[in-house]
Amino acid sequence: MGTYHGAAGGGAAAGTMTPNSGRSFDARDNSSSRSSAHNLAIGTDRNYNMTQTDMTLEGLTERWNAYQAWWAKQYKEQPFYRIWTRSKWVLLFSAVLLLGYSGALFAVSLGYMLGHFEYSAVVMEFHSNLIYLAMGGSILGMICALVGLIGIFKENRIWLSWYTIVLWPVFAIYISVGYIAFRRAKNHLRVHLKDEWIHSYSREQRLLVQRQLKCCGFQDPTYFGEYDLRCFPMINLPGCLHKYNLYEDKVLTTAWTISFSLAPVQLFVMIAALMCSNHVDGMLRSGRPGLKTFKEQ
Repeated sequence: MGTYHGAAGGGAAAGTMTPNSGRSFDARDNSSSRSSAHNLAIGTDRNYNMTQTDMTLEGLTERWNAYQAWWAKQYKEQPFYRIWTRSKWVLLFSAVLLLGYSGALFAVSLGYMLGHFEYSAVVMEFHSNLIYLAMGGSILGMICALVGLIGIFKENRIWLSWYTIVLWPVFAIYISVGYIAFRRAKNHLRVHLKDEWIHSYSREQRLLVQRQLKCCGFQDPTYFGEYDLRCFPMINLPGCLHKYNLYEDKVLTTAWTISFSLAPVQLFVMIAALMCSNHVDGMLRSGRPGLKTFKEQ
């Protein structure tokens, strides 16, 4: 009882404990106790053997209370960026990324709707479905990102669950924009433009294309042209066939390129939400899922 044997032999390691060495041993013992309490709180104590009591509601509640108390102390003593989990940082980055490109897409769509870009009138006349889809997807994406940010900062798994679910329709809308544009651009665009110009376009639509692209008629001023002060049979203006085909190909190619380029980024955001939402804090290490965090109680 009066001796202390260390890991290594020798007189210094094994002998009668002095008062000073006793205090040193007590300090080490207290430090070890605090470390064990910390490990028990976060559920990583390798020397702790779980008992049948720990699997009851009372045992889980005790461990959960220890977890809450330890993290409450950490939030008071340390800045947040030192105690956030890696999963929480990944979620934050992905949500901010989603908010960024959804906001950019919203700004571009709104610019076309308000006529701030070149040939905005032509785009809204013939490709309004793409603009409205992009606008709807960007609004839904921004709302989804805000829901995710609230769930991240509140460490609320219900908000993060809705965030993860809503990411799927956002992905579907963005992909549908690219699919529609790609299908039209690659499916005999020149032939379809000629057929639509002759059989589908109204007088106002033909005049709109002629004024915006500064052309007259389709192949030449005498071939299905709509005449006004800027377009008549003897005018020295080219037909709209070449200019209109180049313009349509540029608009549609830009649309599907942006849409399909966002697809892998959106997939990253979705995978991050699926993999990291349950690890926004360390709750699953010590308590049962579904318990509220100490911030909410």
